[in-house]
Amino acid sequence: MTEAATAPRVFTPNDYEPWIAGANACYPEYPFSVTEMRHWDESFDFTRFFKTRFVAEEGGRLVGGVEIGHRPGRFHPDRYLFDLWVVPDARRRGHGTRLYDAAVAALVARNAAAATGSIKESMTEGLEFIKRRGWVEMRRDWESRLRVANFDFAKFGSAGERVAKEGIRVTTFADESGRDPQAERKAHDLISEIRRDVPATDPATDETFEQWQKHWTGSPSFMPDAFFIAIDRDGRWLGMSNLERQLEDGSFVWQGLTGVRREARGRGVAMALKLRTVVHAQRMGVDHIKTWNDQKNQPMLAINEAMGFKKEPAWLRLEKRFRD
Repeated sequence: MTEAATAPRVFTPNDYEPWIAGANACYPEYPFSVTEMRHWDESFDFTRFFKTRFVAEEGGRLVGGVEIGHRPGRFHPDRYLFDLWVVPDARRRGHGTRLYDAAVAALVARNAAAATGSIKESMTEGLEFIKRRGWVEMRRDWESRLRVANFDFAKFGSAGERVAKEGIRVTTFADESGRDPQAERKAHDLISEIRRDVPATDPATDETFEQWQKHWTGSPSFMPDAFFIAIDRDGRWLGMSNLERQLEDGSFVWQGLTGVRREARGRGVAMALKLRTVVHAQRMGVDHIKTWNDQKNQPMLAINEAMGFKKEPAWLRLEKRFRD
């Protein structure tokens, strides 16, 4: 341990900007913003869930951080998220070890059963660090990217016609909000059902309508005109696919959640919805769409592959168990 690696301290409100600057230096392809980070904290229910951060400093500069906390959307009282980073020019000086030890001590003090974290398989230095400490791979998420400028819509010309023949129309949250005062509640109901079938390490926890509003329509990355909905002739919301704004890098947008109620699957609804997101991304002038899908989500991966999404190195989901 070098003298440069001092004991970590607890995160304070003054650390938002240097935290974001440091994290973005570690993950330049996935920039985050102070606006989003503050929103996440302000919408987090600290009366029900736990979250804390520690930071490492060197020469008065914030060079690393670790965050641990519950996942409200997939809540288990004894399982926690774990996210650690150290800026490239301050690595191998003990900062990562001290941050890791501080976080683990906090988890053990809470009698945590396990922590889960993720790392891109191409980030070999970080992967070696975490595996040396007994973390085990649980699953993988494929990151996929679609260049939108030259997308060949002709290959999918019948997708919209297919669902239209079944009396299904594709519209947007923005349009439905203007005509239906229950649009938000219908969106909440649809997403709550879809999330239960999304493959994940922990099962989905239903959010109250108020919690959902904070995380969805209240998010600074939410785009109501890029939230596409499939509605049948009886007015039932069957499926959705949305894009999320990238606040720090206008070259791409995130594909958020795409899903269809069980009774409406196999009818081309998901494809019709995702094609509308591509049209919208083109109109925004972005270069590409980024998305993640669990390796077990073969139906969605098949749609992505058919559309021309190209796989990047996978994100590994790892777990560290502290007790049985």
